[in-house]
Amino acid sequence: MTVRIGDMIFSDWVSLLFQDGWTDTFIFHISAFACIPPFNYGEPLKRMASHVRRKRPGASIWVQVDSPGEWYVAEVKRSLPGLTLPYAVTRAGEELNYLDFSFPPKLLYSRSQPPPIVEEKYQSISQEELRCLQALGRMEKGNEHEVASMAGLLVDITSHLLSNLEVKKLVVYKTSMKIKRDKSKPVQMDLFPLWHTRSKGLSLVLRSWGVPKGIEFKSRKEENLQQVGSEHRHISRVWPVWLKSAWPHAEIWAGWSEVRIPGISVIPDGLAWGRIQGYETLFWLEVGDGHKGRDKITDITTKRLEQARKLCNRTGVRLVYAQLSTNWVHEAARWACVNLPKEAAAVMGNQRRFGELPMMEWGRIVINGYE
Repeated sequence: MTVRIGDMIFSDWVSLLFQDGWTDTFIFHISAFACIPPFNYGEPLKRMASHVRRKRPGASIWVQVDSPGEWYVAEVKRSLPGLTLPYAVTRAGEELNYLDFSFPPKLLYSRSQPPPIVEEKYQSISQEELRCLQALGRMEKGNEHEVASMAGLLVDITSHLLSNLEVKKLVVYKTSMKIKRDKSKPVQMDLFPLWHTRSKGLSLVLRSWGVPKGIEFKSRKEENLQQVGSEHRHISRVWPVWLKSAWPHAEIWAGWSEVRIPGISVIPDGLAWGRIQGYETLFWLEVGDGHKGRDKITDITTKRLEQARKLCNRTGVRLVYAQLSTNWVHEAARWACVNLPKEAAAVMGNQRRFGELPMMEWGRIVINGYE
């Protein structure tokens, strides 16, 4: 039941009885499968909370996260400090405890007046079509293989879904100008057509993420969008399906390319999340580095691995650190992967051999099948 407070839209509203009073609580639903990393929701929620506070000063926010594991929920919670209203984050379906709130919400003597229900009219699309739109909403543009990987769908199905979305005028297949940092350089076009969201499609996607009109959500976008169309970016985007192909025994729940992570000083080329050998795990990807010297590669890998472990340690999940490059890069990078803890593993494979990785072993580095 979608509700409205001023210009803001929320998934639902509830008044909960705690002690001797009632809360005035607005619900914001998040799906871990909606192609957005858990770190990005803080931006729109902080703006929405400020608006709600002006309209209903005693209000609170309950963020409900549909997630198969614990990591995504924990990172959503980490991204929200700074909200001007009391907030709580739980998995979808869990009951809310008074102590779950970031600080005590105001308790009213009686239930608040329920906010108006909104009957929004969305264009009829399937959940699979929406997933394709959500993938493009973060990537801005991409090919069928990249959209399929980010959306968690098969390529043949994705191609058909994108064609349907094109007929509905929600996406368009075209070439476009590449983003240039130096505006004095001549304009350059994409080398080949890519799928883009139309403004109507992007609006639909933003609503599906719970972001109302007038609220910015720039943090949703990939970093370094000027690299779109490069082999490096393509590998980053197909990382989830690469993992599924290499390790069919692993569960890969979601993945994102070029994501900025709060508290982490480096940006992974790809980040996937799932379960392997019974452990909830992050799969951190780095691609290339063949243009750097050996000492530089060792130093950079040391820093990246340190930051990847920091990300995992703060929530207790395990780490698989992967480097896809050439053999000589592997030899330089392996010196940074010594003394791995039993909660981490490192693998190094060939970036030219899609869907292939050596079998990982906790506490060890494996390069192309040998230690």
